[in-house]
Amino acid sequence: MKSKFKAASLPLAIVISVVMLLMVMGILLLWEIDFLHFSKQNYMRQQQANIRSTFILYGNHPSIIEENQDSVVIQLYDSIESSQMLVEREQWGLYELVSVSSANRKAHQTCIVGLDSVYSNNINFYYQENKSTLTLAGNTNIDGYVSLPSKGIIYGQIRSVFFNGKKIENSKVSASKELPDANNKLKKYIENLFSFQNIEESVVNDSSIYADFYNSRIKYLLATSSKTAFYSLKGKIILAGDEITVSSDSKLNDIIIVANKITVNENFEGSLQIFSRDTVIIEENVKMNYPSGIYSGKYVKIGDNVQINGYVIVDNSDKIDMRKANYIQSRLSKVRGLLYICGAAQIQGIVSGNAYVARAVFYSPQGYYNDMIYDATILENSEIAYPFWFNNSQKRKIIKWIK
Repeated sequence: MKSKFKAASLPLAIVISVVMLLMVMGILLLWEIDFLHFSKQNYMRQQQANIRSTFILYGNHPSIIEENQDSVVIQLYDSIESSQMLVEREQWGLYELVSVSSANRKAHQTCIVGLDSVYSNNINFYYQENKSTLTLAGNTNIDGYVSLPSKGIIYGQIRSVFFNGKKIENSKVSASKELPDANNKLKKYIENLFSFQNIEESVVNDSSIYADFYNSRIKYLLATSSKTAFYSLKGKIILAGDEITVSSDSKLNDIIIVANKITVNENFEGSLQIFSRDTVIIEENVKMNYPSGIYSGKYVKIGDNVQINGYVIVDNSDKIDMRKANYIQSRLSKVRGLLYICGAAQIQGIVSGNAYVARAVFYSPQGYYNDMIYDATILENSEIAYPFWFNNSQKRKIIKWIK
């Protein structure tokens, strides 16, 4: 028996067929989108793993980039073409900016890098040979290994205050020589910072600027006034001027400031590297977050309740005058990282890291005491990454992921 259908049912059948076909196509399309998404996610996860592996490789073997180069392409696995990675580095203050990216640059990561150790030896406190005796007074404690002048140390007093700290073990004492100097490449870099040759624009009070660290040029800015100013600056920025005063409410993240004189007002908190030809004044209750640092060619003064996380360096090229301090650190302040003073230094408070000092002086209302450290604590610190100062051959340590 033959079945008979009305002609009117044909369009309905066509519509149903089209709808079913669209549903099938939609399911297939969703499956393909999901598969592509999965493939992309898997690719990015693999690239991120390759990036982490590359950072580990560079940290342990920085020589993969030759001394006169700033980038290199490496292949992690011979059999996997997608494991080809680009490593780029550049100096950022006394740290390095290191970027690792996939060959097509679709995956990348940038971080600030320091050194695993400050120098090739494990000396925690180095006091330059000057044919004198170093005197420790008050509550002074020095941990770890020390290098001292040939005449050694004595435990003395200031007026009625006797030494009441922990004495240094003889087995941890070695003979010092001249204060180790910075490498010439870094000194040239610092001189270039002071040249102010690449200023792009001026900034005034209430300026707010961001510059990406990855694959971009440094943004050079000129501070137009020596008066206290509010700045909101983040990223690959160098702020230059003659005299710069940073207000307590400024928001600074990972930038560099270069000037003849730099003052940081009390209660400021941020991360920055300071480079001054002459003078740096850090007022009370300032916190310079890791990684930060201070470099001066003449003088640094650190006030009460200040925390400097990174480094403090005074590289004085003049003859040392014991009557004029090149460095004064409050007994209520703390420096984590490298302390390097080529000059006369009044060291008090806490240094958690490595201290290299040419001459120690304690200044009092009654006069000054040569070759004396009073009420200071110098501790070992294996957790912090150190700046590039003496050389750059040691292993690297990641300080901060930028992006």
